[in-house]
Amino acid sequence: MSTGTLDGELLRALQDESSLPRAMRGVASALVNQLQETLSGIPEKTTKFAPPAHFGAGADRVTSVKFVAPERVYLTGSMANGGCLRISPGTSSSVADVAVEVPRGYFAAKDYLDHRYHAKRFAYLQVLQQHLSRAKWVASVSMSAHHGDVRKLCLLVTAAKTNDLCLRVLVTAPSDAFPASRLMPDKANLRHLDEVDGERAASPNYNQSILEDMFVEEHGKYLRDAAAEVEYLDDACLLLKVWAARRGMLGAPDGFTGFVLSMLMSHLVTTGGKLSPLMDAQQLVKAALTFLADPKVLSGGFSAAKQNLGRWKRAFPFVLIGPDGNVNIGARVSKSAIAEFAHEAALSAAVLERGQRTAFEQVFLSSMYPAVRYDVHLHVTMDRNKTSASGSCDADAVSWRALEARVDEIATKTLGSRAKVIRVQQQSFVNASDIRPSLEAAAQPGTKKRKASEADDTVGSVDEEHFKIWIGIILDPDNASRLVDLGPSSDDDALAKAFRAFWGDRAELRRFKDGRICESIVWDAIPAHKRHHIPALALEYTVKRNLDAAEDVDWSCNLLDAALRGKDGTGQEEGSTESSAKTLVQSLDRLSKRMKELKDLPLKVVNVQPLSAAFRGTDPFPPKPHQLAFGAGIGMGRSDEQISVCPKPLDVLVQLEGSGRWPDNSTAINKTKAAMALKIAEQLRSSFATQTVVAEEAIDVLHEGFAIRMHINSTAGGANNEAAERHLICGAAHAGVIATVNLRFPAYGPATQVAKRWIAAHMLSPHFKGETIELLMAHLFLHPGAFEPPTSREVAFVRFLDLLASHPWNVLPLFVDPAVEEDGDEGITGDEMQEVEKKMDDPDAPSMCIWTPYDSAGDVWTQRGPGAVVLKRTQVLASRGAERLKAILQGRNGMDASATKNDANAIRLGDDAAWESLFTPALTHYDIVLKLRRASLPFPDHALFTAKQIKRRLIKELGVDADGLLEAEHGNKRGLQLAKMPEKVLARGPDKARAAMLVGFDPLRCFLREAERRLGGTALLFADEHGGDLIGVALKPSMQHHGAELPASLGDFDPLGDFSAPAAPSVDQIAEELLFCGVGFVIDAYKGAKWA
Repeated sequence: MSTGTLDGELLRALQDESSLPRAMRGVASALVNQLQETLSGIPEKTTKFAPPAHFGAGADRVTSVKFVAPERVYLTGSMANGGCLRISPGTSSSVADVAVEVPRGYFAAKDYLDHRYHAKRFAYLQVLQQHLSRAKWVASVSMSAHHGDVRKLCLLVTAAKTNDLCLRVLVTAPSDAFPASRLMPDKANLRHLDEVDGERAASPNYNQSILEDMFVEEHGKYLRDAAAEVEYLDDACLLLKVWAARRGMLGAPDGFTGFVLSMLMSHLVTTGGKLSPLMDAQQLVKAALTFLADPKVLSGGFSAAKQNLGRWKRAFPFVLIGPDGNVNIGARVSKSAIAEFAHEAALSAAVLERGQRTAFEQVFLSSMYPAVRYDVHLHVTMDRNKTSASGSCDADAVSWRALEARVDEIATKTLGSRAKVIRVQQQSFVNASDIRPSLEAAAQPGTKKRKASEADDTVGSVDEEHFKIWIGIILDPDNASRLVDLGPSSDDDALAKAFRAFWGDRAELRRFKDGRICESIVWDAIPAHKRHHIPALALEYTVKRNLDAAEDVDWSCNLLDAALRGKDGTGQEEGSTESSAKTLVQSLDRLSKRMKELKDLPLKVVNVQPLSAAFRGTDPFPPKPHQLAFGAGIGMGRSDEQISVCPKPLDVLVQLEGSGRWPDNSTAINKTKAAMALKIAEQLRSSFATQTVVAEEAIDVLHEGFAIRMHINSTAGGANNEAAERHLICGAAHAGVIATVNLRFPAYGPATQVAKRWIAAHMLSPHFKGETIELLMAHLFLHPGAFEPPTSREVAFVRFLDLLASHPWNVLPLFVDPAVEEDGDEGITGDEMQEVEKKMDDPDAPSMCIWTPYDSAGDVWTQRGPGAVVLKRTQVLASRGAERLKAILQGRNGMDASATKNDANAIRLGDDAAWESLFTPALTHYDIVLKLRRASLPFPDHALFTAKQIKRRLIKELGVDADGLLEAEHGNKRGLQLAKMPEKVLARGPDKARAAMLVGFDPLRCFLREAERRLGGTALLFADEHGGDLIGVALKPSMQHHGAELPASLGDFDPLGDFSAPAAPSVDQIAEELLFCGVGFVIDAYKGAKWA
């Protein structure tokens, strides 16, 4: 790079990391020399040959071949022509392409017909494989389907002394092996194909599979000449490949391979004239992405030979004619790959055009695999008996390519404007590589045997009878959940008939308000909480109806639904709209109107602002209407309804008019505010018969079934009041920001609920405030970078886990600013940035810094947690969860990550255990685990796991004795009962029952606060605030004891004698103290595995 900017430094670092070292090129050249020496020693001989069955009719005419030594063996591809990646996508090593050119005399004049060329090519490859397997310098040799095409096999050769380099041996033919005119896209060279309009159908894909072998050297020369002409072309090609690889697009057989990208970039710079040769690498890539962001440009085609593209465009979705004028280098690129490439190019070009500080990092350094780019993932299980998954060659293209095209056609027709992008691939190639042994290799002589399970994994098959097609969908948020799909008018008989044939019984004729009578598909029967399922339901229906081979369709829209339900299967999603954010805000508006009408108040109520997460749709379990909170004299509802003892309050901010008579100190201010709240409660009772609950901590108004907890805002009274209420003011500002985000992005609320549920499920509730989680999720929607803002909860959740795991919290703050929607940190000035970074360098600074317009210090929600140790643990959990979820969404091949090999790949989309694998916490890492009484929890039904599941985990992970656990439960039946209002209390009537309510009481929080006070600096406590009945205790490594009250005997010493610091408490002492502290609430304490 010629520039000295930060982007230039990042580019140089990226080149050093991604480009192939010069030494590796020398190793590759040495191996090619060894390969040539080995192959030149193979004697000429005639051998019998039986072509594989997948070549189809015509190839069986090749019964014997006469082997001759190769004409040439030379290095080709990016290793020779420039722009080679250090690690090939989907593999763990460098890959060097080696061309083995077969002499012209090996082929007969008519071998371009009916797969004879491919059969002889395969026979030649077999002979090479046999001799290479006996060479001493070769560690392994196996066959692989090049670009997933079984008729174009290649050899993968690894040397004994070079494990980090793989030679991909490609058999090629001389440029004059066959007449190029006989292999043009409109020529028919497969004579068994059906006739079209009295003529044999053309075979463009088949023809190109031969031509691409004939002009390998010409294409290499074109790339080398272009690199010699343009100084930064190699660097630009490398950067463009890195860009595609970061998005999981480089290894797809039907996508833009590294060779296609290099040829395309070279064409745009030299022949096409679209880019200037004087540009540097980053400018070339930016200009190329901007130009290629239009799908019409990609579909229009390119030609380095200056010829008419009409016949080529009729045969292929993407056309890129090489310098020879005979080969379409983009012949394998599918329609869905074009749409994907154009969409990602547009997003990246927009980010680079804005020129934010982190633009280069977001576009070229961030991993953006399909699992995090697509909103909806579907896995279609296909019957192998009804189609050929392995890629038979009965048609012009291999069979699985035709099947992908058919599924893409169905998906496009089904979803219409619901989707921005639809990508269809055989699941084994999603974010993977075709550089792997094929099934046919297992049967070839001279190769090492592999286990059947390993062979099965290479094609990503479910079993011998089935395989899967993956569909990825980027949704249009404006249309994704619409209830009506409008079809053709009833006047158009042909279109209406086709519409009904496609949709079957789902189609119905309807009259609309504007008078039109049209065919339509209506989804109004689907409940509101399941309408995010509509795109997947529609596609599942049409795929099963229009594709005979489709047996089952699994989709991701319902993957995380169970996480928002309690163990009894109920939750916000299954409830009515009585607890929705909209309903709660409307109820508060009515109460606010009443408060503003109150006249006999010292200071009038100016405004009432919602504070609780339930008002903004981010609470996994918003409060339900309570039977005792509807006002005086109202009954308690149905007799079979369970009435909670501790209804959940809804916090609101009550803004009073300004006054100069407020006191000066915070204590007096708080007492004055309490008096104001009492006066408001008294006036509501006298004017509207509204019941109130007055306690020392708060005053709650019982309004329309909800307990509204008032917080008086006195900031209009002066600076003293404002300083005393900083946290309250920030809470109000935060509520406004998050409510706005929730209204703009329909997926934000459910996604934040899932994130909060995950934090709680892993027992991190004491360390993360809900506001922190909301800001993390808001960052993903407001500043998506080179992504689209997520439109589904599962994709928002996986991005949340990635952000939590990968952000450098110790050195960089996270910026959340609704005023700067697209990206970056332009909402903060340079001076503010320096001030934030200076505060982060302070040893006492919080471990997370989240900058917002209302919190310039970035610590209002993170000042008390999480600590550095807890944050590190959270990042590890998030990283594992993200990898596991990506593997589930993308399929069995997943990310090819060794970390997920044993568990994630065993779980598939659609399995009942899929969501549980993400939310189940590990107990083995805790030193002590406390078991709580479920009846003592206010909402035990919110728990993710049943009591039986918890027992099994305690027995399995901690070795707890089952009989002892049962005995402890039976021995603690007496104690605090908060799960249900006792019948004796209810029998006394509503007034007595209302007086027995404990609004907002949380025994878990009280116990944790008391336990932390007693333990001091000895341990960290972990718990699940949503009905969890386990508490994890992690002892600090030093076991230091700072002002702790544990145990009581430590306080017994002679103050006049020699005092020495008490010894660190033992695990048993800590467990004993916690049991004493939680009498009636804690059933038992179990030591971790390392203390057993």
